[in-house]
Amino acid sequence: MNSRNKNMVLLLYAVLLSGFGLGGGSFFIEARSEYRALKEKQAAAQRSLDAARLRLKEQETYLERLRTDPVLVERVIRERGYGRPGEIVFRFDGGR
Repeated sequence: MNSRNKNMVLLLYAVLLSGFGLGGGSFFIEARSEYRALKEKQAAAQRSLDAARLRLKEQETYLERLRTDPVLVERVIRERGYGRPGEIVFRFDGGR
């Protein structure tokens, strides 16, 4: 092989290698961007899950109080407009 052919082959290899490098780099940048977006989505989902777990814990605590605290049960029942047998319950419109 003469030197001109060797130079052409080396140039071809350099162009191919550069093309693969640019293509791979482009793929890597796109994959990294997608990875960041998914990590942000995961963090938002985790925050939502943590908030839901906190609400569940509060509701479980309230339910346990309803099961065991007769004063709370009576207050809740009265807030809903009920009374004991023989009582007269007055209901007001609330200013509307």
